[in-house]
Amino acid sequence: MHTDSIQWQIEVDKKDIAYIVSIFDGYDNLAVVRTLDASRGLIELIISPDYLEDTRHLVEALSKEIPFRPLH
Repeated sequence: MHTDSIQWQIEVDKKDIAYIVSIFDGYDNLAVVRTLDASRGLIELIISPDYLEDTRHLVEALSKEIPFRPLH
């Protein structure tokens, strides 16, 4: 586990993974999206603490069009 970043594991529809990756790629340095299990739609957002609130706002906005299921 990284100590200099925050990780959120999220389950999404597997067809939405590429779209989510492209959205986060458009926001340089906001968060890195890593696919943990493509068949389950399991992704991880690796977030710099400096961008936590911005990432939270982006996830909230995206969740209005894509169902996000956070894993705790």
